[in-house]
Amino acid sequence: MNYLLAISLVLANIFSDHAVIQRGDWVPVWGWGDPGAKVSVTGSWNGVTMNTTVQPDGSWRVSLPARYCEGMDLTLTVQSGRETLVRKDIALGEVWLCSGQSNMEMPLSGFGFQEVEGATEAIMAAPATASRIRVFDIKTPKCTEPIKDVEASWQYSSSEVAARTSAVAYFFAKRLTVALGVPVGIIVNAWGGSRIEPWMTKEVINGAGLTQQELDDLYAVEEQPDRWPETPELIWNGRVKPIVGYAAKGIIWYQGCSNMGQPHCYDKLQKAMVEFWRKEWNRDLPFIFTLLAPHEHGDADGRWRPFFVENQLHTEEILSNSWAVCTETLGNKVTVHPSQKKEVADMMVQRALQNVYGVNPGVSLELPRLKDVVYEEDGTVKVTLTQVWSNLMSISARDITGFELAGEDRQFHLARAEVDWDGQTIIVSCPEVAHPVAVRYSWRNWMGANLQKSNGIPVPPFRTDNWEY
Repeated sequence: MNYLLAISLVLANIFSDHAVIQRGDWVPVWGWGDPGAKVSVTGSWNGVTMNTTVQPDGSWRVSLPARYCEGMDLTLTVQSGRETLVRKDIALGEVWLCSGQSNMEMPLSGFGFQEVEGATEAIMAAPATASRIRVFDIKTPKCTEPIKDVEASWQYSSSEVAARTSAVAYFFAKRLTVALGVPVGIIVNAWGGSRIEPWMTKEVINGAGLTQQELDDLYAVEEQPDRWPETPELIWNGRVKPIVGYAAKGIIWYQGCSNMGQPHCYDKLQKAMVEFWRKEWNRDLPFIFTLLAPHEHGDADGRWRPFFVENQLHTEEILSNSWAVCTETLGNKVTVHPSQKKEVADMMVQRALQNVYGVNPGVSLELPRLKDVVYEEDGTVKVTLTQVWSNLMSISARDITGFELAGEDRQFHLARAEVDWDGQTIIVSCPEVAHPVAVRYSWRNWMGANLQKSNGIPVPPFRTDNWEY
């Protein structure tokens, strides 16, 4: 539809019936009409009307206040001349942008031969919360040029809708609506296989601080017409830009597998993307992202995944208002799509509750990091981590899988490890390495690593060396 030639009043599709409006802030509302026409927009939650004039390009936009307002079964009314548009069953609540690639896209019903744990129960129970969890699922194809609107509408999360909705996003919304007692809207915008570059513009990528070689490698990727997006702007143009400004609380992001060959610059790209979205939304959107889960990736003993995860995790240090969720004990050797989507969503919700809403979840959420390492004369190594607060453990009692030691020859060997009785120190030893000089944890694509805090927060990969392999 050419909105510049439209002769009737148009409201952007994201303002459909059943929409969730972000409570507690100003709410941008926009659409199109005849240039020069007067437009009035009213939200029934407080009866305030905002007026504007359609711009020469046919667009209009206003912002409605939504502070101290709550409720469901509300209306949004837009008037221009003799035309009136009314959107019904509007709810004030919390809105989250849910994006990434296939692990975010994976629906409750699963992929072929790949299930989501707890899906049957969740789908059967969906009607009980259907009106409080609402889904806006964007499926626009690749776009080489920006488009004005998306073909989608808000839907209740009935069993049918929930089954085809992102499992991570759905579980996130369900936990959040129970915790906060308000409706939750999830804007699901995920594309399996997509790299991070299509989610932003070339200008943003060029300003991300990459080296010339990194840029050359990035732009050497060729787009395949029958595949998922891999090159800049193709998702931004059609799935993100059309909804820019829709009032939201934050972003949950599950992506990275397709960029695993960029272990030295993914953090810069991720930072650039988030800062770009924040600028476009004019909001400091909190960013909760998932670290890449263990998987063999063609070679279980390969080491490219942990190098990439190390770089992903660095985003926390260079990007404000961002938090990583670790999946190190949730991976699967034979599939890149782990079934434990609920656990991922739970960790994301805990982060949102503590860091975004100021609600203490009652547990320590910080990811353990390497604090100290002591090499004893007898060849044992004592490793101390931060943020464990005497509750470090492994899934299988005290024995830990995933540690390696290396001597001066820099050859790593699998090591035995156990948590000391103080609950904070890990004792590592290996008969093949008499005099260790380096220790690594979960530093292979797949090791079955099992170290976590007693509240279920996994320990991410770490190392004491700075070797390039």
